[in-house]
Amino acid sequence: MAPSFENLPEDDGYDSEEEIDFSDLREQYEVRLEQGLDAFVVVDGLPVVPEDSKQKLVKFLMRKLNTVGKTKEDAIFMPINEKNMSEG
Repeated sequence: MAPSFENLPEDDGYDSEEEIDFSDLREQYEVRLEQGLDAFVVVDGLPVVPEDSKQKLVKFLMRKLNTVGKTKEDAIFMPINEKNMSEG
């Protein structure tokens, strides 16, 4: 049978006033943004569209990408070639 609460010893070896030092764990698992750990997604196989239709394609991409994550319209880069067409 388990001991009752009244029979438990007072001193369990843990001082609630003592601060636990987690600095070594913080240092080990800290994300260092200055090291360039940016996240990006490459979407291949997009249609080649003229520059004036680029905004419509970006809105379509935003709708699809925001179903699985968060992104902003200004974070989407779509290269345009010398013929004013997207690269696809």
